[in-house]
Amino acid sequence: MATYEPLRVAVVGCGGISGPYGNSMRTKPEKVEIVGAYDVDTDRAQAWTQAHGGKAYASLGDLLAEPAIEAVVNLTIHHAHAEVTDAALRAGRHVHVEKPLATDLESGRANVRLAEERGLRLSASPFTFMGEAQQTIIRAIREGVIGKPLVVYSEMNWGRIESWHGNAAAFYRKGVGPLLDVGVYALTLITSAFGPVRRVTGFGTVQQPFRTLNAGPQKGSQFTVETPDIVVVGLEFENGTVGRLTSSFIVGGSKQASGTEVHGETGAIFVGSNHDFQCACEIQRAGKWEPLEYVAEPFPGVEWGRAMFDMADSLRTGSPQHATGKQALHVLEVCLLALESAQSGHSMNTTTRFEVPPLYYA
Repeated sequence: MATYEPLRVAVVGCGGISGPYGNSMRTKPEKVEIVGAYDVDTDRAQAWTQAHGGKAYASLGDLLAEPAIEAVVNLTIHHAHAEVTDAALRAGRHVHVEKPLATDLESGRANVRLAEERGLRLSASPFTFMGEAQQTIIRAIREGVIGKPLVVYSEMNWGRIESWHGNAAAFYRKGVGPLLDVGVYALTLITSAFGPVRRVTGFGTVQQPFRTLNAGPQKGSQFTVETPDIVVVGLEFENGTVGRLTSSFIVGGSKQASGTEVHGETGAIFVGSNHDFQCACEIQRAGKWEPLEYVAEPFPGVEWGRAMFDMADSLRTGSPQHATGKQALHVLEVCLLALESAQSGHSMNTTTRFEVPPLYYA
């Protein structure tokens, strides 16, 4: 149990993911207190606060003028992330922003720089590398259980978003796509294990240019895909590890799933999901795969409030903050360089760096 005053937070953006965030944050009122919410759709904000507590604000300005609010949880649509984060930081609020940090590198850089200048915390998704399964393999790698890591393979096969999401077209716009929407889960996990990526080589294409919505009020309408719906990325890390990431808005239910395997000098290690906290963790020794014991009892699924609980702990007790804007900026750059590489046919060198986050279960 926390022994401090809970962090007072407000949510901006009351779309689909806001429900899981709200449900999760309410499970630890000793760490996080929900003050209110805002959405461009006032009915959604009213419904969200009725379900999760707090006040529905009439505008973003009204929310940011509320002195009781210490931190903003930015759950807006992808292309609004950087702008809302900027406004919240300028208003003196700490921010946790959903992925991606921004849809262009300069906006992401500006957010990170502003947070540093104002002495504010910028936390960013994906935070799922803090899951029990993910921390299990990160710890094993750092402890040298498989020797020096040599090769990493990772998958994010997320299927056709339009089959279930009523606003799927937003996921296929330039600045989003499978790499920036879900590939970031894998990239955040593996950069947490290996550190920064040095060089990126990308291949991407639009394989299914016209999509039809199968959910929501506009069901049956068609839209055009603006960015590659399948991206394969070659990764060269500063520590010498090399790897491959595949992210797709075509393939769903792949036997390769959406996990990661790492092959080292003396063995290999596997996590069955880059997203869910409770999934298979296995280690291969002498050619035989066997279960790897979790570092802690895994949360079933994803604990969506974990980044906010982590921020609250860090602000109140001085403990390390694990999900940082600097790492999110590096992951954003890797994604954007991969797409640029796919267009140009040339490998690209990264310019951003970050400190590898400490183990969540130290």
